[in-house]
Amino acid sequence: MAAHDGGYEPGTNVLVLADALGDGKRDACGDLLAVDAPERLDVLRITYSRDADELVSEWRRAYGDLPARTGIVRVGDQASLTGRDPDAADVEGVAVTTANPNDVTGLGMRLNNYLSDHDPDLQLVVCFDSLTQMLQFTDVQSAFKFVHMFTGQLREVDAIAHFHMDPNAHDPQTVSRLKPAFDEGVQVDD
Repeated sequence: MAAHDGGYEPGTNVLVLADALGDGKRDACGDLLAVDAPERLDVLRITYSRDADELVSEWRRAYGDLPARTGIVRVGDQASLTGRDPDAADVEGVAVTTANPNDVTGLGMRLNNYLSDHDPDLQLVVCFDSLTQMLQFTDVQSAFKFVHMFTGQLREVDAIAHFHMDPNAHDPQTVSRLKPAFDEGVQVDD
């Protein structure tokens, strides 16, 4: 799929290879999410390490108004999520849910539920952060099946999606096995 105006065409899934802790990852993520004015966006964030209120605050600092619709799926074991009642859950237009990292099927169901409520008049943009963390809980074959299925669903709704992966945390074969699920690949250097 061809890039336009510094971005990607709707229906494109991008693998972003970047150091997990680098500024380049954060900058690339911001560029890939803010593809239109907030009132025309539906932003879905899947995160293994960030809190919903942190993501909402970060968006507000960078772009002002929140997107027309925001979904945040916080993936983590119950111990890491206990006691967290994110303020973001109280913000109008922000839907926050959790998923068990050991249950890829359950995660897929939550994401499917979000996609089924998508308003086609809004541009859906998706950030999956991160495949590196997902691979701590599942094998490469299961991760590929999940990503292949999810990217297919995202193409059907003309989403612009990106998936983060730290190439330094994996052997080259692991990265190569996941690449075919994506339309584009981007290497980000800090």
